Amino acid sequence: MTARISPLDPIYKLTGILAAAAMASIAGLILAEVVVRQLGGQIPSGDDFSSYALAATALLALGPTYRANEHIRVGLLVDRLTGGARRAVEVLCLLAAAIAVGWAFYWSAHFVIDSYKTNEMSQGLLAIKLWPWQLSMPVGFGVLLLALLDDLVHTLGGGIPVAMTAPADDAEALPTFER
Repeated sequence: MTARISPLDPIYKLTGILAAAAMASIAGLILAEVVVRQLGGQIPSGDDFSSYALAATALLALGPTYRANEHIRVGLLVDRLTGGARRAVEVLCLLAAAIAVGWAFYWSAHFVIDSYKTNEMSQGLLAIKLWPWQLSMPVGFGVLLLALLDDLVHTLGGGIPVAMTAPADDAEALPTFER
């Protein structure tokens, strides 16, 4: 069975597209740096921009990756449970994950706000404001939190959590330890 359709899917899809765009920008920037260096020049703060895009790639993809049931999950205990016991443990795991991600969201948002208030600038060749580049942290954690809460509400309502669904692609072709 595949993951259920959620009214929040457009948000997950958008952040997935933004993560892919950030990854493509890394490739484009590295290619441009290679060409410019061959011509004897350099792209100012190119390494800085690549690192910002790398962070954005990883963080913005958290929610869509969770919704696609593609996060690595260790189910040594949960996979051996059935029925109500399994549902209870799944709910506790979702709740614990939501609390942890909520904590990360709160502090990353606080970090960006502080960076904005103090007008924090980068230390590279180009002095740029850091807060716009840091926004991928609270956005990524926020979308993952939204996905976890969406799944928690769905599970509490009697639905099947995302972690118990097969990935959208051909799950039958995968070994059982990768499902």
